[in-house]
Amino acid sequence: MKNKKIKILVLIIIGLVLIKETYGYIKNANSIYKFKRESEMMFSDFDERIKKEDITSIKEYNIESSKEPYIPEEFIYIEGEWNTGFVIQDQNENQYVWVPCTNKESDEIVKLNKYNFCDNSFIDKNECVDEEYEEFLISTIQNGGFYISRFEIGKEDNHPVSKKEKEIFDGLNRTEAMSIIDEMYSNNNIKCSLINGYAYDTALYWIKQTNNIEVFNFENKELIYTGRNSYNNIFDLTDNVFELTLETSYDTVIIRGMINEYEFMDFVTITEEDSRFSILQDENFFTDQNVLGFRTILYK
Repeated sequence: MKNKKIKILVLIIIGLVLIKETYGYIKNANSIYKFKRESEMMFSDFDERIKKEDITSIKEYNIESSKEPYIPEEFIYIEGEWNTGFVIQDQNENQYVWVPCTNKESDEIVKLNKYNFCDNSFIDKNECVDEEYEEFLISTIQNGGFYISRFEIGKEDNHPVSKKEKEIFDGLNRTEAMSIIDEMYSNNNIKCSLINGYAYDTALYWIKQTNNIEVFNFENKELIYTGRNSYNNIFDLTDNVFELTLETSYDTVIIRGMINEYEFMDFVTITEEDSRFSILQDENFFTDQNVLGFRTILYK
């Protein structure tokens, strides 16, 4: 009788183990299926979004618009020509540079576009889409260009500024940076946002075309302060710190630029001329290391 009870107990235990394993298998299978479905939906959504980024159909503008930059209300002209770095300044001495561009091929003006700056780029331009880009594209094409902050955004009394020799406004993830930028301008006649992929690429391509330089600079110099190297009156676009953008690649956000200290290169998959890197939405490593800043654009 005792042996019979033991056998029944063993069978019960075996049955419970089998039930648990079966439940675990079903749960795991459901998780895999759910992940697969979410991935398929993410890729499908991404494909649809990237198809919408077609700027060739937007109405052409008079090319003279690029040569006569508009000056927003409460801004003044500081220095430079339309094609070499036209600089304006607001009442608080924040400075921005005009980037002339068109959505058509032109001998005089660069095309507003996304670019790959090397053949073996880690993340291709076609693997990225932008958030909040439509209004910017229409405005830029209709007005012949846009303004980019002359400097990486620094801090002054803990407020964001585009000024020389200011400490980089770092230590922020993209969500936090976008919130900070919202505080910069309340004027309905001008819009200020985190730089997007079109703006970053077009400005970088313009710099490369008009200065005949290698875009990326790996000089091992001290970071943190704005205003070291300038091309077309735009400072530090080719070096200093990584910069947050509005670009996304599937479920990650894109950062751009380069940093000057080799010790951080081990933490990113990189080739010498890469220009795009993906990180999670609220990645903390780069912010903790003070090598991730951001830059703004203005348009109307």
